[in-house]
Amino acid sequence: MKKVFILLFSVATIVGIPINEHGGNVVYASNEVKIEGGNKLSVIPGNTEKFKAEFAYEMAQITGKILSTPTTNVENFKVEFAYSIARVTAKIMPILPNDQKNEFAYKMAQITTKIISDPNLDVEKAKADFAYEIAQITTRFITNPDKLTTDKNTMLTITNDYVDPKTMLRNNADIEPKTVVQMNNTEIKEKAKSNTNYISPETYTGLIDDLSHVGDRSSQLDNKVKIDGEIRYHYALNSGPGQLDRDSSGIRARIGFNSAVNQDWRAYGMLEGQKNVVNYNNDFKLSHLYVAGKSGESMVTAGSFGYLMADGNIYDSDFKGVKVEFGDPIKYTVSYGETDYTKRTFIATARYNDIDYNLEVGAHHYQKDDGDHSQNTIWTLGGNYNFSNFGLGAMALGSTLTDSKGYVLSATYGELKTWRPGTYGVFAKYYNQPQGTYIAHGMNGIGNSMQGFKGYGLGINYTLTENVVTGIEYYGLKDKISGEQGDTWWSHLTHYF
Repeated sequence: MKKVFILLFSVATIVGIPINEHGGNVVYASNEVKIEGGNKLSVIPGNTEKFKAEFAYEMAQITGKILSTPTTNVENFKVEFAYSIARVTAKIMPILPNDQKNEFAYKMAQITTKIISDPNLDVEKAKADFAYEIAQITTRFITNPDKLTTDKNTMLTITNDYVDPKTMLRNNADIEPKTVVQMNNTEIKEKAKSNTNYISPETYTGLIDDLSHVGDRSSQLDNKVKIDGEIRYHYALNSGPGQLDRDSSGIRARIGFNSAVNQDWRAYGMLEGQKNVVNYNNDFKLSHLYVAGKSGESMVTAGSFGYLMADGNIYDSDFKGVKVEFGDPIKYTVSYGETDYTKRTFIATARYNDIDYNLEVGAHHYQKDDGDHSQNTIWTLGGNYNFSNFGLGAMALGSTLTDSKGYVLSATYGELKTWRPGTYGVFAKYYNQPQGTYIAHGMNGIGNSMQGFKGYGLGINYTLTENVVTGIEYYGLKDKISGEQGDTWWSHLTHYF
C-alpha cells in the first residue's frame, strides 16, 4: 500500500511542473514517437497553431493510406478510396470553423466523385492526382485559413459532421462538381509516395513539407533549424524477489533538431539529459546524429538514430549504422550496424501496408557484445488489423537458439494526440518471449531483467492539456526459467514543446 501511495503521489505532485510523457519507451526524432502497445503518438511542437498542425497531419495520413492501397482491383480501390475519404472527412469536420465545413466537404466529395465515376480509371495516375489535389487543399486551408470563402452555388450542403461511407458511395454519382482544383505544380506527384501505417520522422517531415509548400516555385533551400523536444518525469514501482524489487524514478529531457542539407536530404540530431531521483541515471549526451534522404527510389538513413525492431518486441533504442528502405507496395528495409548490446547487426524486413491492416516478416541477425561474441538470428512474422479506433495484433517470434519460440498478442483503442486535450490511447498485450527472442525489449516492465518472460501489460495515456500527456501502465510478468514473478506500475507525465 505504501508503494502504491508513492506512485499516485508522484503523478499528482508533478502535474504543476511543465513536463510530460506517454507510456512506453520513446523512439524520438522529429514529429512522431512510438508508444508501448502498438499505439502511435503524433507530437506537434507546442508553439504550432493547433488547427494547422492537426489538419496537415490528417492530410498526410490520408495521402499515405491512399498511396499504399493495392491497385490490383479497380472496383475494390474505389470502395476503399470512398471509405477512407469518408473517415478522414468525419475526423476533420469537427475541428474546422463552421464557415469552412462546406468548403472542405465539397472538395472531398468532388475528389471522390471523380474517382468512383471514372469507368476507365488508371489507379496509379489517380493516386498521383489525389496526392497533388490533397496538397493543394492543405495549402489552401493552412496558409490562408481566414480567407476561405464558400460559393453558395457550388457548395455541397452537409447537415451532419459524420459522412457515412455507404451513403457517399450511393449518392456521389449524383453530385455534379462545378469547380475545378487548379493544378499548377506537378512536382508533388513524384514526392508523396510513401505508405504510412508507421510514419517515420523523416517521411513525415518530408510529406508535411510537400503539403505545406505546394505552389511555391522557389528553388531556395530552407536551411532553418527546426527544434522540438520533451521533458518527462516517470516513476516505476517494481516488486519481486531480489533485484526485481527496485523502484526507479527520474527526469529526462530531450531536444531534437533538424535542418535541410539539400533538396533531398536532411540532418537530424538529439540531445538527451537524465536526472536521477530514485535509481535512475545522471547523464547528458548527444544521443542521435544522422542524415536521411533519397537515393534514387530508396530512402537512406545513416548515423546514430532510434530503431524500433518488431514493434519494440525485439529492440527499441539507439542504432549506429545504415538503413535503406525501398519498394512499393511491399516496403523492404535492409539495415547494418550495431546496437547498445550487439555488434555486426544485420536486419532485413518486408512490410505490406493496406488501409486497415499490415503484415511484416523480418530477420534480425547479430553478434552479442558481451565478450562471448555468440551469434543469434531472430525471425518474426506479425500483423495488425484496425477497426476504426480499435486494433488487434499478433506476432510470432523465434530464434536459432534452442527452445526460443514465442509470441505477442495485442489490442489497442483510441488515438492519442498530444495537441488535443481529452484524447487517449489504451493498450493491452500478452507476452510469451524466451530470452533469445529479444535484444532490449521496448516495454516499461522488468522483462529485460528476466531470463525470458511471459505475462501481460495494460496501460492508458491521456492528453491533459495541449502538449501535456500523462499515463499509467501495469506489467505482470513471470520469469520463464526461474518462475519468479515481477510486477511493475509505471507512470509518467510529459511535456512536449
